Amino acid sequence: MSRRTRNTLRIPEQLRVPHEEPPPSAPLLNSPERLLEAAGEIFAEKGFKGATIREIIDRAGVNIAAVNYYFRDKERLYIETVKQAVCFRPETRPSWPSATPPTVKLHDFIHFLVGRLLDKNKPAWHARLVMREMAQPSEACTELVRDYIEPMSEILQGILRELLPPDTPRWKRLMTGFSIVGQCVHYCSHKPVITLLVGEKDCKYFEPATLADHITQFSLNSLTRT
Repeated sequence: MSRRTRNTLRIPEQLRVPHEEPPPSAPLLNSPERLLEAAGEIFAEKGFKGATIREIIDRAGVNIAAVNYYFRDKERLYIETVKQAVCFRPETRPSWPSATPPTVKLHDFIHFLVGRLLDKNKPAWHARLVMREMAQPSEACTELVRDYIEPMSEILQGILRELLPPDTPRWKRLMTGFSIVGQCVHYCSHKPVITLLVGEKDCKYFEPATLADHITQFSLNSLTRT
C-alpha cells in the first residue's frame, strides 16, 4: 500500500475512541438531584471536611465528571446542598393583598415557617445539615442568609412595622423578629427533646397549625405590652 493510499484511510465514526469525556447527557439528566440528595446525607452526617467526593458519587451512582460539570467543585456542591435543605423557592414566600390586617399576616408568616420547618415529607438530613451549618458557618451560610433568610426577615420586619409603635427603634424590631423566629425554630431543632418531655400521647398537639396559632397568640400578647 502506497503512502498516498494510507493517508486517505478514514476510521469509521463508530470505531473512534473519544479523547475527552462528554458532558453528562441522557443517562445522567437527574444527576444534580441525585448528587444533592447523596451529598446532603453525607454532609449532614460528617460535615464538609469529613465528607469525600468519592463517598458522594458512589452513593449517588454517578461519576466525578458529573460533580465537575454541575457544581464545579466540592465547596460549590456543599453550598448548593445547604441551600437545597432550606427547600423553598422565592415565589413561594408568603404575600398578601394590601388590605390584609397585620395580625393575619403574622399568623400566615408563622404558619408558613413552622410548616416548612416541620414538613414530614422533607428528608431528615435537611434540618441536621442546616443546624450544622449554623453552628459552624461557612460561605454557605453567607449565601443562605443573602438568598433566603434576609428576604424572609424583610417580610417579617414589614409586618412588625405595622404592629409596633412607629417610633420603635430598628434594633428592637429586629430583636422582636428574632424572638418570633426563635420560637418557630425551637420546635424543629428540639423536637426529640420535646417528644421525650410531652410523651407520644400529647405529641399530636404539636403539629404546625396548632403551633402557629400558639406562637402567634403568644407573640401578639407580648407585642401589646411593648
